[in-house]
Amino acid sequence: MTRTDLRSDLRTQPWALIAALGAVGLVRPVLSIIDAYDSGPLEKPVGPILFTVLIAVAWVGAAVVLRIAQPVLTLALVGVAYGVFATVLNIALQPIKDDAELIPVPGMIAMIFFNALQGAVLGLIALGLQRATGRAAR
Repeated sequence: MTRTDLRSDLRTQPWALIAALGAVGLVRPVLSIIDAYDSGPLEKPVGPILFTVLIAVAWVGAAVVLRIAQPVLTLALVGVAYGVFATVLNIALQPIKDDAELIPVPGMIAMIFFNALQGAVLGLIALGLQRATGRAAR
């Protein structure tokens, strides 16, 4: 892939969808911030696992239903967006929450990378579902 191809691929991405799906991922850390995982039906590990699965289903479902042309790249970018949003949320909470721990810079980078990788894997699943269901982009 040349630089021109990459630029073209990035220009044609559905950036509003990428930002929206990245923001959907914030449900999980927000529920943690409000202590929803501390007791009750969402008590750890059930709540975090449940919401991780639901978010993954939402990302894959959006790529399949909307017939995203490049689901692997698009969902990798969704993972990057989520990682950036989660990092900004963590930084924003520092002056507000006493028990908020600042993620070290290597951790921030790793979180963004891991979420990009997770998005790419989900993109592969979406691509497979698109092909299996005849919903590939036209």
